[in-house]
Amino acid sequence: MKVRIRDLGFAYAGEDDGGPVLSHLDLEVQSGSVHAMVGPNGCGKTTLLRIVAGLETPTTGRVEFIGPQRHEKRTALVFQDPRLLPWWTVERNIAISAEFSDKPSEMYEKIRDFHTKRMGLGRLRSQKPDTLSLGQQTMAGLGRGIAHDAEILLLDEPFAHLDALNRRKLHEEFETHWQMDPRTILLVTHDVDEAIMLADRVSVMRDGPGPLIDTIEVDAERPRVGISPAHPGLRSATAWVWEALERSRQ
Repeated sequence: MKVRIRDLGFAYAGEDDGGPVLSHLDLEVQSGSVHAMVGPNGCGKTTLLRIVAGLETPTTGRVEFIGPQRHEKRTALVFQDPRLLPWWTVERNIAISAEFSDKPSEMYEKIRDFHTKRMGLGRLRSQKPDTLSLGQQTMAGLGRGIAHDAEILLLDEPFAHLDALNRRKLHEEFETHWQMDPRTILLVTHDVDEAIMLADRVSVMRDGPGPLIDTIEVDAERPRVGISPAHPGLRSATAWVWEALERSRQ
C-alpha cells in the first residue's frame, strides 16, 4: 500500500504552542518499500508518524492510502519508548495484536513463539517488562510492532536504546523479515548510516516547518545484510543526505 501526503500541516492548539510543527509537506512512500525520515530535533518527524497512524489530525492537507490492503490492519506504530504492559509477560506483550484478533489459538501460539524467538527473547519469554533492560524492552516493542498484522509499519527510532551488537542483530532481522514480507515501512531515525543501510529512500526534513529539503534514492541492491559501507551506492547516498542536512539548518 502506497502512502501519499499532500500539503500537510499541523499545529497544536493554544496560544503558547510555538507555531506550526509541520507545513506544506509533500511525501510519497512507495508500496512495499522502506522510506526513512531524518532531520534535526523538533522538526516534526514523530508528529508525522502519529498523523499517518491516525493518532493526530492534520491542520491542513491530507494523507492518502493507495492500493489493496492485504493485511488485517492498515497501520502499526512502534514508539521509541517500548510502552509494554507491565502486568503481562514478554511473549504476551509481543503477541498482543494476535491475542485480540479472531485467529485460532494454534496460529496465535505460532505468531507469539516465532516473534519472541526472532527478537532473541526466548529465554525471557515468561518474564515481566520491569525485569528487562531498556534494550530488551525495546526489542520486545519492536517484535510487537512486526507481529502486528498491518499493511504499513511506522517506526519511531526503534533501535535508539540498543547497544551496537544488538542494533546490528536487529538490523539484520529487520532486513530478513522485510524480505519475507515486504510491507510498506516509514522509519524515523537520527542515525544517517542506519537510514542509508535500511531504506530504499531517505527524506530530509527542514529545521522548522516547511517542505522537505530533499529525498535521496539509495542505489544499492537488497538484501543488504553483510554489504560493505564502502559500497558506491551507500557512500553516494550518505554524502547527499549529509549535504541536505546541512541545508536543512539554513
